[in-house]
Amino acid sequence: MKKIITFLVLINFLGVLFLPIASAEEAVVNPSPVYVFWNKADSYRYLTTSESERKNFLESDRWKNEGVFWQAYSSKQNESVPVYKIKDITYKCYFYTASEETKNKFIETPGWKFEGIAFYASNKEQPNMIPVYVIRNSDTEKYFYTSTLGEKNCKLIDKSWRDYGIAFWVPEENANISEDNYTCQTVLGPEINVGLWSYNRSDLKENSFKIYGNKAYVIKNKDGSKIAEVSANNTTKVKYNGDKNFLIYDSISKIELNKEVSFEAKDGNNFNLIFNISRPDSPYDKYRGKIKLKYNNIDENIWVINTLPIEQYTWGMGETTGTGPLEHTKVMTVIFRTYGYWYKKYATKYLKYGFTIKSDTSSQIYRGYEWEDKHPNIKESADQTRGIIAKYNDEIALTPYSSWSDGKTRSFKEHWGSNDYPWCKSVKDPYGKNSSQSTKQLQNAGNHMVGLIANGSLKLAGNEYKKKYDWILKYYYSKILLQKMY
Repeated sequence: MKKIITFLVLINFLGVLFLPIASAEEAVVNPSPVYVFWNKADSYRYLTTSESERKNFLESDRWKNEGVFWQAYSSKQNESVPVYKIKDITYKCYFYTASEETKNKFIETPGWKFEGIAFYASNKEQPNMIPVYVIRNSDTEKYFYTSTLGEKNCKLIDKSWRDYGIAFWVPEENANISEDNYTCQTVLGPEINVGLWSYNRSDLKENSFKIYGNKAYVIKNKDGSKIAEVSANNTTKVKYNGDKNFLIYDSISKIELNKEVSFEAKDGNNFNLIFNISRPDSPYDKYRGKIKLKYNNIDENIWVINTLPIEQYTWGMGETTGTGPLEHTKVMTVIFRTYGYWYKKYATKYLKYGFTIKSDTSSQIYRGYEWEDKHPNIKESADQTRGIIAKYNDEIALTPYSSWSDGKTRSFKEHWGSNDYPWCKSVKDPYGKNSSQSTKQLQNAGNHMVGLIANGSLKLAGNEYKKKYDWILKYYYSKILLQKMY
């Protein structure tokens, strides 16, 4: 296109000044970044090109900055159309559409409020444009927007999500688009570091720690730099070499590292990486995700640490076999996930050892891939409750439980003397009552009777009552909310 130039003549005391001005036909407006923020309280994505909104959200604890996923126009350009923003007043989220018909349908529906134009994009496929997909969760009634096909497909693994097609089209340049190696990590929650067990120094001086993976893996030192690559099913041995050093050998030439060594997937996808850790005194040797050996200065022990998403951690829940009613197993997965989520966010007890939570009865028992594989109902229940935790107002509601009651549960204050857990109130419990033991016998057997009663949950989920998992949780824990966090 030839440039069409006019001149503006300005007369001032210094003379005549000629300034070129592009005509309306020539004017070019570059697209603006679309800022994406995640609302932590109500679990939805908010889209905006507004710098002032961006600044306000960055200063608020209620929003997580997810960055810029794509670009759009802040004003109408040739062939662009408005992308309308409509608020769901009931479920506290937003719907975005480039369809005039869809917009009108929504704003005529009670509970929806039209809030104007978010930005301008295309409502049809064009050269150098990419789609922004929209999916909807049938449980939360919320919509989710992404330009990454892999992220959309990973969400759709969860059967509560439905594909609503393409919301609009945006410029391809600088957009976050589909990646072939997208690992579905986004739907499995944040990572958690689990302390599995520890060795003393003499244990690994006399014997080797042995590890091999189901696919190629890399060995890294404590600063995260790669020191070796190992093929699938090839074993690496590690010994303690004294003075806080590890000696790594067999699959690679001998290498000495100080204080820690880690093992991760070569392709970067730890989602389907399963390590076998030969441990003669344990039947549970297989674990998903990353493994680390870390020497600790405090207890002078060497800890084996498993890092994986919270959802996969829940798959290996060793607190139940999942052989009872599925709704009861769902109850247990929500409790297990909630506890892990709380530890991930707040706990400091084990940070000095290099991990977040410990696999033992003082925290909660996690047994990794072999338990998951042997007890498939746990994973199925976790998939059906994916990302859901118990909350009380804005607080994560830690959920204590025991096996039996004497006909009623105890409030947290009544048993432990604290007001910190207002959702743990005393309730009548004919369902989990153990008629063959006295209150004292039950307490001596470790039944504190605060919160959920496992045998009561089993009975309520069974054929006699057929209660759903959410009903059971809300019966034993007063005024809790069940919130999907990812």
